[in-house]
Amino acid sequence: MGLLGPVIFQNLPGQAVCIAIVDRLCKLNPLMQVLTTPRNFVPGPTPQEKLKVDKDGLDVIHDIYRYAQIGFKAIPEDDFDRFKWYGVYRQRPKDSGYFMLRTKIPGGQLNSAQLAVMGHIANDFGHGFGDITTRQTFQFHWLRIEDFPEVFERLSAVGMTTSGACGDDTRNVVGCPVAGIDKNEIIDATPQLRDVNRHFTDNREFSNLPRKYKISVSGCRIHCAQPDINCVGVFGLERKINGQLEAGFGIKVGGGLSSSPHLAQTLPVFLTPEDVLPMVHYTSVLFRDFGYREKRNRARFKFLVSDMVKAGGVESILAKIEELAGRTFQRHHEFIFPEDPETDHLGVHEQKQPGLWYIGVCFAGGRTRGEQLLKIAELAKKYAQAGLDRITTTNKQNLILLNIPEKNLKSLQAELDANGFSWQPSNFRQGCVSCTGMEFCNLAIAETKNRMMTLVEQLETECAAYKDKIRIHFSGCPSSCGQHQVGDIGFRGGSTRINGVATECFDMFIGGKLGADARFNELVKGKIPATEIHKTVGKLLNYYTANRQPQEPFHAFANRTPKEQIKAALEA
Repeated sequence: MGLLGPVIFQNLPGQAVCIAIVDRLCKLNPLMQVLTTPRNFVPGPTPQEKLKVDKDGLDVIHDIYRYAQIGFKAIPEDDFDRFKWYGVYRQRPKDSGYFMLRTKIPGGQLNSAQLAVMGHIANDFGHGFGDITTRQTFQFHWLRIEDFPEVFERLSAVGMTTSGACGDDTRNVVGCPVAGIDKNEIIDATPQLRDVNRHFTDNREFSNLPRKYKISVSGCRIHCAQPDINCVGVFGLERKINGQLEAGFGIKVGGGLSSSPHLAQTLPVFLTPEDVLPMVHYTSVLFRDFGYREKRNRARFKFLVSDMVKAGGVESILAKIEELAGRTFQRHHEFIFPEDPETDHLGVHEQKQPGLWYIGVCFAGGRTRGEQLLKIAELAKKYAQAGLDRITTTNKQNLILLNIPEKNLKSLQAELDANGFSWQPSNFRQGCVSCTGMEFCNLAIAETKNRMMTLVEQLETECAAYKDKIRIHFSGCPSSCGQHQVGDIGFRGGSTRINGVATECFDMFIGGKLGADARFNELVKGKIPATEIHKTVGKLLNYYTANRQPQEPFHAFANRTPKEQIKAALEA
């Protein structure tokens, strides 16, 4: 019968009649026909689908080594696209001969030796810098095709890879940066995150997905790993059994941003730790075999999930996953989501391990220097408990040093200060996120990274009296790699003409929120010249401060206040 027949009607009387109804609907509605026809690797008509059939993306690794010998000009267009399976993109402009490289760091978990390799790659190949991304990885620029064999060898020597960092594959699996050490977490999801990462890395069962596929796995109580906007988001969940709390996991599916943002749907299940990998596996099978491949702009998992929910409710998704898995999962219907998930675990905090602490270091927009990474690696090795030197990256583009004995805290803080590291960041600095922008990205319309760093400095000076939490996100184009839709204030890059001159500008959105009452932000002012952004933000914060209710957070104020009033205040 296919997907929707048994999913919608399997528990109803008169199933034969129901099946006939669904068959009739399929003939009347092409959408229904799409959903009842599994793909099973049948390619769509797009060029991207053809190149994956001609050669699996994972096979391009041999060509990368070959092109390193014969040069940039020998690389055909199709292989440039396949390079993405190993985190390799052409840098702007495309014919420059330079590449961007993304690494793969599951859960953002590193040791000092691995972070030192990041620093050396930045210095030796990347013009001295690297960026922390919103998927807890590092991104380097200015690499040449001749550099990749040595870069890959250095990464492999410390147990790292770039396989699956990009492409129509499973991207870096993100998680809570303080998993296993946070005193308030529901459950340490590190074993499940590592299982999921191992299962999908270099797995040819899933190297030809309809499009990119993003997974988060976390037991964090505040949902810092953003399950709401991942294709698959596994989150910590508690339930009571015979009066006793049991810790396990829930799962959301179908989240994603870009030009058509979708919030993920919560499946009505409780997952034991042993259930996580099977559930993620068969959810991925659903995407692989039934995901849309006909149009590139409809190929994300979020579109399949949305259509299935419209046709048969969220239970239809779970029923199909169970059909594919040949098993059922425990049902659960009571979910309480955090009010304020948008934090980064920065600050100085005591761990669940007695006598140990962690401390966050903030980098505006994720921009780091190679020498900074080497110094952080050195400090982690010097001040962490012996044998437990660990550093994690966060999806807000910062770093956290873990396992610091209390007696070492003051000395570590003094060295951080002496080296110019921000471990007590301003509200503006710790709340900023930025994509790569026009500096290197071929899709971007506006410069973002340096714009973000400049804005932070301006706000720290001009709005120093403002001390409340504020999250500002920059994206250089509608692809929204800076996640501007979920920020308190989100900027999306564009271009306009002022007095006949092409001018970089930004559209400003306000009021985004994840967790409880999740929503995307709304446009409040368009085409703000880039040089005027700090003034506009200042006006907005002044209006909020003067008109909010007691203790009212910015997102609540933005949601309550008519946008026309806010816009009028900004125009005044």
